[in-house]
Amino acid sequence: MNAETKRRVAACAAGFALPRYRDLPAVGLYLDQTVQYVNACFRTFCGVELTPSMVSNYVKKGILSHPVKKKYTRDQIASLMYIVVSKTVLSMENIDTLFRMQRASYSARDAYDTFCKELEQCLPFVFGCSSTLPEPAPDATDERLLLRSTILSAANKIYLDCCFDALRQEQALWEDIL
Repeated sequence: MNAETKRRVAACAAGFALPRYRDLPAVGLYLDQTVQYVNACFRTFCGVELTPSMVSNYVKKGILSHPVKKKYTRDQIASLMYIVVSKTVLSMENIDTLFRMQRASYSARDAYDTFCKELEQCLPFVFGCSSTLPEPAPDATDERLLLRSTILSAANKIYLDCCFDALRQEQALWEDIL
């Protein structure tokens, strides 16, 4: 990769932030609105995408609760934010297991806001925008350590996808020039 391409890849993660639980839509969203909302949060990253059929499958498999009057709640949107990131590295069974562990120990707000904080620390580190990654607390629970491992793995996968996409674009540009 040339220096400009590396800079563009790193820029994807620079300043990345997710809305916190309190900032997620308080009113229910229909399926298409929910998918658009989640995808907008991850628009700078290759391979992090949600489709309506994916959401329907998560509901069918019991990983996500059924919408109420065809609308998805703040808790469901928070769950989908986690799913869209973790599905790149975990099976649905393992996502469901981690959800159950989180729900047994933490409120939806606490679990989601912790996910956001971890992702916002891991992505810049993996993308080379930050030289340090804070260590987990010495008394971190198994749930928190599994969450960190999942996010760190997903951040590496997202980084690789962005690099390969940038390389393909760089190659296509050179082919057009030649």
